[in-house]
Amino acid sequence: MVTAMTEDLVLPVPEMLPAMYLVPVSMSRERAIELTGAALARHVAEPVRGLTRGLLGTPALVVTPRLAGIPSQEVIAFAALNPPRPGPVHEWVTRAAAAAFAAELRLPVIDAFARQALTAAEALGTLPGAPRLSAVDGGFRLADWVQVREDEQSLTTHGLGRFGLPELRLDDVPPELHPWWTVALTALGYRLLELLRRELRRGAAAFVQVPELIGIRGTDIGSAYGRPLAEAGDPVPVRLSLDPSVTDRLESHLAVDPAEHRLTINSRLLAQAVPATGGAAPRARRSRRAAAARRRDAAAPARPTE
Repeated sequence: MVTAMTEDLVLPVPEMLPAMYLVPVSMSRERAIELTGAALARHVAEPVRGLTRGLLGTPALVVTPRLAGIPSQEVIAFAALNPPRPGPVHEWVTRAAAAAFAAELRLPVIDAFARQALTAAEALGTLPGAPRLSAVDGGFRLADWVQVREDEQSLTTHGLGRFGLPELRLDDVPPELHPWWTVALTALGYRLLELLRRELRRGAAAFVQVPELIGIRGTDIGSAYGRPLAEAGDPVPVRLSLDPSVTDRLESHLAVDPAEHRLTINSRLLAQAVPATGGAAPRARRSRRAAAARRRDAAAPARPTE
Protein backbone atom coordinates (compact mmCIF):
# COMPACT_ATOMS: atom_id res chain seq x y z
CA MET A 1 0.00 0.00 0.00
CA VAL A 2 1.29 3.46 -0.91
CA THR A 3 1.35 5.37 2.38
CA ALA A 4 4.61 7.34 2.27
CA MET A 5 4.52 11.11 2.23
CA THR A 6 4.78 12.32 -1.33
CA GLU A 7 4.95 15.55 -3.25
CA ASP A 8 3.07 16.37 -6.42
CA LEU A 9 4.59 16.85 -9.83
CA VAL A 10 3.13 19.78 -11.74
CA LEU A 11 2.72 19.00 -15.44
CA PRO A 12 1.82 21.69 -17.98
CA VAL A 13 -1.25 21.03 -20.15
CA PRO A 14 -0.93 22.10 -23.82
CA GLU A 15 -3.33 24.79 -24.99
CA MET A 16 -4.08 22.85 -28.19
CA LEU A 17 -3.83 19.20 -29.20
CA PRO A 18 -3.32 18.06 -32.81
CA ALA A 19 -4.55 14.92 -34.57
CA MET A 20 -3.91 13.84 -38.16
CA TYR A 21 -4.82 10.82 -40.26
CA LEU A 22 -3.95 10.18 -43.90
CA VAL A 23 -5.66 8.08 -46.58
CA PRO A 24 -3.55 7.29 -49.68
CA VAL A 25 -5.74 8.43 -52.57
CA SER A 26 -5.88 11.28 -55.08
CA MET A 27 -9.13 13.24 -54.83
CA SER A 28 -10.40 16.81 -54.68
CA ARG A 29 -11.20 18.32 -51.29
CA GLU A 30 -14.86 18.83 -52.21
CA ARG A 31 -15.32 15.22 -53.30
CA ALA A 32 -13.50 13.91 -50.22
CA ILE A 33 -15.77 15.89 -47.88
CA GLU A 34 -18.88 14.72 -49.74
CA LEU A 35 -17.81 11.07 -49.63
CA THR A 36 -16.81 11.29 -45.96
CA GLY A 37 -20.15 12.77 -44.94
CA ALA A 38 -22.00 9.86 -46.54
CA ALA A 39 -19.52 7.31 -45.15
CA LEU A 40 -19.95 8.53 -41.59
CA ALA A 41 -23.64 7.63 -41.71
CA ARG A 42 -22.76 4.07 -42.70
CA HIS A 43 -19.72 3.34 -40.55
CA VAL A 44 -19.75 5.47 -37.37
CA ALA A 45 -22.20 5.34 -34.46
CA GLU A 46 -23.55 8.21 -32.42
CA PRO A 47 -22.51 10.40 -30.69
CA VAL A 48 -19.23 10.52 -32.63
CA ARG A 49 -21.06 10.45 -35.98
CA GLY A 50 -23.05 13.64 -35.43
CA LEU A 51 -20.15 15.47 -33.85
CA THR A 52 -17.84 14.57 -36.74
CA ARG A 53 -20.36 15.53 -39.43
CA GLY A 54 -20.90 18.88 -37.74
CA LEU A 55 -17.16 19.67 -37.76
CA LEU A 56 -16.25 18.13 -41.12
CA GLY A 57 -14.69 20.66 -43.49
CA THR A 58 -14.55 23.44 -40.86
CA PRO A 59 -11.33 24.79 -39.30
CA ALA A 60 -11.93 22.33 -36.44
CA LEU A 61 -11.68 19.32 -38.81
CA VAL A 62 -9.75 20.16 -41.95
CA VAL A 63 -9.83 17.94 -45.04
CA THR A 64 -7.18 18.62 -47.64
CA PRO A 65 -5.27 16.87 -50.45
CA ARG A 66 -1.51 16.88 -49.96
CA LEU A 67 1.72 15.06 -50.73
CA ALA A 68 3.23 12.87 -48.03
CA GLY A 69 5.97 10.33 -47.63
CA ILE A 70 9.16 9.49 -49.49
CA PRO A 71 8.68 9.12 -52.38
CA SER A 72 5.84 11.64 -52.33
CA GLN A 73 2.36 10.17 -52.62
CA GLU A 74 -0.96 11.92 -52.91
CA VAL A 75 -3.12 11.55 -49.82
CA ILE A 76 -6.23 13.05 -48.28
CA ALA A 77 -5.31 14.46 -44.87
CA PHE A 78 -7.81 14.78 -42.03
CA ALA A 79 -6.50 17.10 -39.32
CA ALA A 80 -7.77 18.71 -36.13
CA LEU A 81 -6.26 21.18 -33.68
CA ASN A 82 -8.50 21.64 -30.66
CA PRO A 83 -8.21 22.52 -26.95
CA PRO A 84 -7.96 19.55 -24.56
CA ARG A 85 -11.28 18.12 -23.37
CA PRO A 86 -12.15 15.39 -20.86
CA GLY A 87 -12.81 13.08 -23.82
CA PRO A 88 -10.21 13.09 -26.64
CA VAL A 89 -12.69 14.59 -29.11
CA HIS A 90 -9.95 15.83 -31.44
CA GLU A 91 -8.77 12.23 -31.92
CA TRP A 92 -12.24 10.71 -32.13
CA VAL A 93 -13.57 12.99 -34.86
CA THR A 94 -10.39 12.94 -36.93
CA ARG A 95 -10.03 9.15 -36.80
CA ALA A 96 -13.76 8.70 -37.44
CA ALA A 97 -13.70 10.85 -40.57
CA ALA A 98 -10.55 9.27 -41.98
CA ALA A 99 -11.56 5.70 -41.17
CA ALA A 100 -15.08 6.06 -42.60
CA PHE A 101 -13.62 7.62 -45.76
CA ALA A 102 -11.05 4.81 -46.03
CA ALA A 103 -13.72 2.16 -45.46
CA GLU A 104 -15.72 3.40 -48.46
CA LEU A 105 -12.63 3.12 -50.65
CA ARG A 106 -11.30 -0.09 -49.05
CA LEU A 107 -8.04 1.63 -48.25
CA PRO A 108 -5.86 1.77 -45.11
CA VAL A 109 -5.72 4.80 -42.85
CA ILE A 110 -2.40 6.11 -41.54
CA ASP A 111 -2.19 7.37 -37.97
CA ALA A 112 0.33 10.22 -38.30
CA PHE A 113 1.02 10.36 -34.54
CA ALA A 114 1.93 6.67 -34.27
CA ARG A 115 3.28 6.48 -37.84
CA GLN A 116 1.24 3.34 -38.19
CA ALA A 117 -1.08 2.03 -40.89
CA LEU A 118 -4.44 0.64 -39.73
CA THR A 119 -7.20 -1.04 -41.63
CA ALA A 120 -10.37 0.99 -41.69
CA ALA A 121 -12.06 -1.69 -39.57
CA GLU A 122 -9.30 -1.52 -36.94
CA ALA A 123 -9.57 2.26 -36.71
CA LEU A 124 -13.38 2.25 -36.55
CA GLY A 125 -13.27 -0.43 -33.86
CA THR A 126 -11.51 1.94 -31.44
CA LEU A 127 -14.24 4.60 -31.46
CA PRO A 128 -17.03 5.05 -28.90
CA GLY A 129 -20.11 3.24 -30.17
CA ALA A 130 -18.13 0.46 -31.86
CA PRO A 131 -19.70 -2.98 -31.20
CA ARG A 132 -16.48 -4.37 -29.68
CA LEU A 133 -16.55 -1.58 -27.08
CA SER A 134 -20.22 -1.86 -26.18
CA ALA A 135 -19.40 -3.26 -22.73
CA VAL A 136 -16.51 -0.86 -22.07
CA ASP A 137 -17.17 2.13 -19.84
CA GLY A 138 -17.29 5.25 -22.00
CA GLY A 139 -16.53 3.22 -25.14
CA PHE A 140 -12.83 4.00 -24.71
CA ARG A 141 -9.83 1.72 -24.11
CA LEU A 142 -6.50 3.45 -23.64
CA ALA A 143 -4.74 0.32 -24.91
CA ASP A 144 -6.19 1.09 -28.37
CA TRP A 145 -4.44 4.47 -28.45
CA VAL A 146 -1.14 3.92 -26.63
CA GLN A 147 1.70 1.61 -27.58
CA VAL A 148 4.63 0.57 -25.40
CA ARG A 149 7.87 0.37 -27.34
CA GLU A 150 11.03 -1.41 -26.27
CA ASP A 151 14.58 -0.26 -26.82
CA GLU A 152 16.98 -2.84 -25.38
CA GLN A 153 15.99 -2.94 -21.67
CA SER A 154 13.94 0.26 -21.70
CA LEU A 155 10.20 0.58 -22.25
CA THR A 156 8.56 3.83 -23.38
CA THR A 157 4.92 4.61 -24.02
CA HIS A 158 3.94 6.20 -27.30
CA GLY A 159 0.49 7.74 -27.36
CA LEU A 160 -0.04 9.65 -24.13
CA GLY A 161 1.08 12.75 -25.99
CA ARG A 162 -2.18 12.56 -27.94
CA PHE A 163 -3.96 13.62 -24.76
CA GLY A 164 -1.52 16.27 -23.55
CA LEU A 165 0.54 14.07 -21.20
CA PRO A 166 4.26 13.28 -21.26
CA GLU A 167 5.22 9.75 -22.24
CA LEU A 168 6.35 7.25 -19.59
CA ARG A 169 9.77 5.59 -19.59
CA LEU A 170 11.04 2.68 -17.50
CA ASP A 171 14.68 1.54 -17.69
CA ASP A 172 16.47 -1.68 -16.77
CA VAL A 173 13.57 -4.04 -17.44
CA PRO A 174 14.56 -7.69 -17.97
CA PRO A 175 13.25 -8.94 -21.35
CA GLU A 176 11.12 -11.64 -19.72
CA LEU A 177 9.22 -8.92 -17.83
CA HIS A 178 8.59 -6.63 -20.82
CA PRO A 179 5.05 -7.98 -21.39
CA TRP A 180 3.97 -7.39 -17.80
CA TRP A 181 5.50 -3.95 -17.51
CA THR A 182 3.82 -3.13 -20.81
CA VAL A 183 0.53 -3.79 -19.03
CA ALA A 184 1.65 -1.75 -16.03
CA LEU A 185 2.75 1.29 -18.05
CA THR A 186 -0.50 1.28 -20.01
CA ALA A 187 -2.44 1.15 -16.73
CA LEU A 188 -0.32 3.93 -15.25
CA GLY A 189 -1.05 6.01 -18.35
CA TYR A 190 -4.75 5.45 -17.72
CA ARG A 191 -4.35 6.61 -14.11
CA LEU A 192 -2.60 9.82 -15.22
CA LEU A 193 -5.18 10.44 -17.93
CA GLU A 194 -7.95 10.19 -15.36
CA LEU A 195 -6.20 12.85 -13.23
CA LEU A 196 -5.99 15.11 -16.28
CA ARG A 197 -9.62 14.50 -17.24
CA ARG A 198 -10.71 15.37 -13.70
CA GLU A 199 -9.02 18.75 -14.06
CA LEU A 200 -10.51 19.33 -17.50
CA ARG A 201 -14.03 18.61 -16.23
CA ARG A 202 -13.60 21.66 -14.00
CA GLY A 203 -12.75 23.81 -17.02
CA ALA A 204 -9.65 24.77 -18.98
CA ALA A 205 -6.53 23.60 -17.14
CA ALA A 206 -3.03 25.03 -17.51
CA PHE A 207 -1.50 22.40 -15.21
CA VAL A 208 -2.30 19.01 -13.73
CA GLN A 209 -0.89 17.76 -10.45
CA VAL A 210 0.34 14.16 -10.34
CA PRO A 211 1.54 12.41 -7.16
CA GLU A 212 5.25 11.67 -7.25
CA LEU A 213 4.54 8.32 -5.58
CA ILE A 214 1.56 6.58 -7.15
CA GLY A 215 0.14 3.07 -7.12
CA ILE A 216 -0.94 1.04 -10.16
CA ARG A 217 -4.23 -0.58 -9.19
CA GLY A 218 -5.97 -3.62 -10.56
CA THR A 219 -8.87 -1.42 -11.59
CA ASP A 220 -6.45 0.78 -13.58
CA ILE A 221 -5.30 -2.26 -15.54
CA GLY A 222 -8.87 -3.39 -16.13
CA SER A 223 -9.99 0.06 -17.29
CA ALA A 224 -6.98 0.52 -19.59
CA TYR A 225 -7.77 -2.77 -21.34
CA GLY A 226 -11.55 -2.60 -21.16
CA ARG A 227 -11.92 -5.58 -18.82
CA PRO A 228 -13.87 -5.72 -15.55
CA LEU A 229 -11.21 -6.33 -12.91
CA ALA A 230 -11.49 -6.04 -9.16
CA GLU A 231 -8.59 -5.13 -6.93
CA ALA A 232 -6.11 -7.98 -6.46
CA GLY A 233 -4.00 -7.03 -3.49
CA ASP A 234 -2.26 -3.74 -2.85
CA PRO A 235 -1.44 -1.30 -5.68
CA VAL A 236 1.97 -1.63 -7.30
CA PRO A 237 3.86 1.50 -6.14
CA VAL A 238 6.05 3.45 -8.56
CA ARG A 239 7.85 6.76 -8.28
CA LEU A 240 7.64 9.37 -11.04
CA SER A 241 10.13 12.08 -11.94
CA LEU A 242 9.99 14.59 -14.76
CA ASP A 243 12.82 14.20 -17.25
CA PRO A 244 12.60 17.36 -19.38
CA SER A 245 13.67 17.43 -23.00
CA VAL A 246 17.20 18.60 -23.69
CA THR A 247 16.89 19.19 -27.43
CA ASP A 248 14.14 20.28 -29.78
CA ARG A 249 13.94 16.73 -31.10
CA LEU A 250 13.10 15.12 -27.78
CA GLU A 251 9.94 15.59 -25.78
CA SER A 252 9.75 15.54 -22.01
CA HIS A 253 8.82 12.26 -20.41
CA LEU A 254 8.09 10.91 -16.95
CA ALA A 255 10.70 8.49 -15.67
CA VAL A 256 9.13 5.57 -13.81
CA ASP A 257 10.98 3.79 -11.02
CA PRO A 258 9.53 1.00 -8.87
CA ALA A 259 9.23 2.31 -5.32
CA GLU A 260 10.09 -1.01 -3.70
CA HIS A 261 12.52 -3.84 -4.37
CA ARG A 262 12.07 -4.89 -8.00
CA LEU A 263 11.61 -8.59 -7.20
CA THR A 264 8.76 -7.72 -4.84
CA ILE A 265 7.21 -5.39 -7.42
CA ASN A 266 7.51 -7.94 -10.21
CA SER A 267 5.66 -10.66 -8.28
CA ARG A 268 2.86 -8.23 -7.32
CA LEU A 269 2.68 -6.95 -10.88
CA LEU A 270 2.10 -10.47 -12.19
CA ALA A 271 -0.75 -10.93 -9.72
CA GLN A 272 -2.41 -7.77 -11.05
CA ALA A 273 -1.68 -8.11 -14.77
CA VAL A 274 -2.46 -11.76 -15.50
CA PRO A 275 -6.23 -11.47 -14.74
CA ALA A 276 -6.50 -8.35 -16.92
CA THR A 277 -4.99 -10.03 -19.97
CA GLY A 278 -6.26 -13.56 -19.50
CA GLY A 279 -2.68 -14.73 -19.09
CA ALA A 280 -1.64 -13.52 -22.54
CA ALA A 281 0.27 -10.31 -22.02
CA PRO A 282 0.68 -7.94 -24.95
CA ARG A 283 4.11 -7.64 -26.49
CA ALA A 284 5.99 -4.38 -26.49
CA ARG A 285 6.78 -2.98 -29.92
CA ARG A 286 10.47 -2.84 -30.76
CA SER A 287 11.70 0.61 -31.65
CA ARG A 288 12.93 1.02 -35.22
CA ARG A 289 16.15 2.61 -33.97
CA ALA A 290 17.00 -0.33 -31.71
CA ALA A 291 16.12 -2.84 -34.42
CA ALA A 292 18.35 -1.03 -36.92
CA ALA A 293 21.22 -1.06 -34.45
CA ARG A 294 20.82 -4.80 -33.94
CA ARG A 295 20.85 -5.37 -37.69
CA ARG A 296 24.05 -3.31 -38.04
CA ASP A 297 25.71 -5.28 -35.27
CA ALA A 298 24.70 -8.56 -36.88
CA ALA A 299 26.04 -7.47 -40.25
CA ALA A 300 29.34 -6.15 -38.93
CA PRO A 301 32.40 -8.36 -39.59
CA ALA A 302 33.67 -10.28 -36.62
CA ARG A 303 36.69 -8.85 -34.87
CA PRO A 304 39.83 -10.94 -35.20
CA THR A 305 40.87 -12.71 -32.03
CA GLU A 306 44.41 -12.49 -30.81
